[in-house]
This record gives sequence, structure tokens and C-alpha cells, in this order.
Amino acid sequence: MARRSDHETAAGGTMNLRGFTGIAARHIALTHLKAVAFAMFVLWTVAIAIDLGKYLDELRAKAADEALALMPLMAEYLLYRTSDIVGRLLPMAGLVGGFIAELLRHQRLEPVILGAAGARPGLFMAAIFGAGLVVGSVQLALEAWWRPAAVLSQIDLGVGAYAARFHHGDHGRRWFVDGDRAIEARVIRGPAPDLRDIRVFEGVGTGGLRRILSAEQARPTGEAQIWELRKAVIWEQGTGGVMRPQTHDSLTIRLPLSPAHLRYHGIYGYYLATGDLLEIVSVRGADRWPEAQTSLMRRVTALFLPGLFMFLGASLAQAGRNGRLFAWWRLLALGTLGYVTVVSVKSFWTLGDYGALSPLAATTWPLLFALGLGAGLQLHMNGWPEIPGRQR
Repeated sequence: MARRSDHETAAGGTMNLRGFTGIAARHIALTHLKAVAFAMFVLWTVAIAIDLGKYLDELRAKAADEALALMPLMAEYLLYRTSDIVGRLLPMAGLVGGFIAELLRHQRLEPVILGAAGARPGLFMAAIFGAGLVVGSVQLALEAWWRPAAVLSQIDLGVGAYAARFHHGDHGRRWFVDGDRAIEARVIRGPAPDLRDIRVFEGVGTGGLRRILSAEQARPTGEAQIWELRKAVIWEQGTGGVMRPQTHDSLTIRLPLSPAHLRYHGIYGYYLATGDLLEIVSVRGADRWPEAQTSLMRRVTALFLPGLFMFLGASLAQAGRNGRLFAWWRLLALGTLGYVTVVSVKSFWTLGDYGALSPLAATTWPLLFALGLGAGLQLHMNGWPEIPGRQR
């Protein structure tokens, strides 16, 4: 048989490329995007209804106290809550949407028609990849910009759970540990954060304290990790092991804290802007370093997170078919497996926040598992590995 000319080969390659972006691929991608949007709308409706049931009276009280119109205030509050809710639930919506989309396509016999027309599995993969990038771009924008801004704005608004938990002002006495040094102080959180009634114990865990420092107030100086203490008293070991006090009106010392540590003390890292996370990460070895690093890695993987679960949900739905019929019990088991997989993502993130796993492992292992599970199902459904006697 004669070899194809270079022109024919190039034309064939162009045709294959156009096939991956043609009408069929765009229709598959659009079906999945609509299903994800529908699933996200249902999840958002349920979450908003629960949230408003808790805080509607608080919104009414704020509107009455400050002589504000209730509807604009509620609209502002719902906008902030929407950014947070969608950011949290979009991966779940991706899984559910991919699952539903493939059930609908199977009901319309689309895979059968496309297979009879010679479409290869790459068409489905290309469509999912394109749809996944669209949804992943939304997830990235939410994680990196919209969600942190919405949560901090809700705190300033003074309504809802975040306003109650993360409010500005005195948050009581807190401990910070840095090697053999322990710091106890009242944390004043806000635009101009500081520490009050601070005590620093050096030599903790070494068999004896070598220095104790107390001060009425500690303020950041603008230089990295350098703090100014006001009305400070230092007890240092002298001869005979006796500690003698030395009084200072003003004293600068190095503390393993940045202004962002206090400004956002107790606020989870994934609610913070990227610049603030980078400031926290710059103090390596501090208590919040693993959490901040994990939050940054989450933003790196956000582009791929919902798309991978769209792919997994679609693969699970396809694996639940028995010929041209649905195997409902198999679908139920596979759907449960997908749910456990998407929920496990947050469990791994928590392990990363507490330093039990490295930030890279905490953010990539569940995604790699989802990718491997979906890819394994696709390979199995497309006849790999070859099993003698199996009908394809």
C-alpha cells in the first residue's frame, strides 16, 4: 500500500486536531459545564438557606441599629457568602456535575452515536480538559482573590459567623512557641495590631530559664521580625543563679512574628490574601508556617482541582453502565467512592495545616489519587489490559 504524502499526513493531523475542538467536543464540554453549574446552584441554595436561617435576625438588627435598608445590606452579605460557599463547594459540584452529565449523555445515546461515527476516547478527554480549565479558572480566582477579599469584607461588615469569630480587637492571652522560647501575650487584632502584657520565657525545656522578659506593649517596627517593647523588664541569670531585673522604657528585640501574624491571628490561611500569606511564610519555623505554605500550595493546584473531579465523576458514571443500561447499585457504590474521594481532599489539607504532611504532599496526593482512579477506569473501559475472551 502506498505511503501517504506529507500533505495528506498534515491534513489528517489538522483534521484530528479540529475533531478535538469541533462541534461534538464543544457539545460535550457545554453539557458538563451546565451540569456543574446546576449542581453548584443546588448546593449554593441549600447553603445560603441554612446561613440566612441563622443570621437573618442579625442582619435585621444591624439594619435597624444603623438605619440601613435591609435589602441592600442582605445583598452585600449574600455576595460575600457566595464567594466563600462557591470556593468551598465547587470541587464537589465538579464531581456531581461530571457524574450527572454522563448519565444524561448516556440517556441520549450520545456515546453510542459518536462511537458509531468513529469518535475515539480522546474526544471525551479533550472536552473534559477544556471544561475543566474553565471551572478551574473560576476556582483559582476564588481561592487567590475573591474568597479572601469576601471573608475579610464580611468581618468588616460585622455580620455572620466570620465576623463573630474573627472580629477586630482584644482576643485574649495567646501562646507562641519558637524553639526554646515561649511567648505569652494578649493579642490585639486589627489594622494596627500589637501585643499587650507580653512575657517572653527563654530556655524553656532546657532544665532552667536563662531569661524572662515582660513588657506592657510590643509593636512592630517595620523591620522584619523586629519589635519595640515599651516599659520592659528583663530578668537575667547572674552570679549564683539569681535573676536580677533590668528596667527599660523602650527596647527592641527579635520575635518570630510578623504584623500579619497578629493582624490575622486565628484566621485560617486560606482566607488570607496571597501577599499576607507570603509575609507569614517569610518567618520560617513559626507556628503558622505549615498552614500558610499549605494555603499557598492550594492556590497552585486550584486550577486543576474541579476539573479533575469532573473527570472522576464522569468516569465513575461511565463505569456504572451495563451495556446500554444503568447498573444502579454499581452507580450508588461508585458515587459513594467519588464522594469519599472529594471529602478526603479537605482531610489532607488539614494534615498539611498542622504539619503532619508536607504542603506539597497534602495538596497533590488526593488529586493524584483522583486522577489515577479516573484514568484507571477509562483504561479499563477502553479495553486495557487485554483479557482473553473479554468482549469489548
